[in-house]
Amino acid sequence: MINYTLAINMAMTIDGKVERPDGKWYGLTSKNDKAKMDYYRSQHEVLILGKNSIINDNPVIHLRYTTGNEPLPLILIRKGTLSPKLNVFQNTRIKPLIITTEERFEEISNDLKDFATIKVLGKNNISPVDVVQYLGSLGYTKYLLEGGPSLNSIFFENNLVTTIYLTIVPYLIGEKKLSGIISGNTALPNFEMKSWKLESIEQIQDEIFLKYGKEI
Repeated sequence: MINYTLAINMAMTIDGKVERPDGKWYGLTSKNDKAKMDYYRSQHEVLILGKNSIINDNPVIHLRYTTGNEPLPLILIRKGTLSPKLNVFQNTRIKPLIITTEERFEEISNDLKDFATIKVLGKNNISPVDVVQYLGSLGYTKYLLEGGPSLNSIFFENNLVTTIYLTIVPYLIGEKKLSGIISGNTALPNFEMKSWKLESIEQIQDEIFLKYGKEI
């Protein structure tokens, strides 16, 4: 495995929720958080996005609140496809890269070949280990994952995440079925033996910005 860093960036309510009851995230983060998000993006070479997060939030992914290098948008699509009208294709300064499977290639190519570069990794599933190795073969070593809890879980389960950026936002939702930053079907193996080290903490108005790294 190449030497790399892979960070996740998530915002979470005081009671640990990363989504609204309608499954979306709009309206809960401030301009300060958006500026931090852009700063994190500018420090990485590749921005990894999941299909569901793009559909739910239609994020604008180019830098708006800071200057710096634009990361390559990388979209993982294991099932279904995406509309070329989404912001990730229409409002980006770098042509996205899509990683998909042999099973999905034809449909995705028909829909998006004019809007993205498309790469097949796997027959019917996408291994996050293969994704990291492929990015390394292209010369990239700094990755930022902005997926949802399910996609986060896959990378954590494979012990690929090296850094956690977490914004605590000043809201309480309370609905127990809503997800935290990861939502796998089982607990991470030996989680009590793999603690994370708090590397920095910053308060801006009513939000708290945390950075965790792996405990060595």
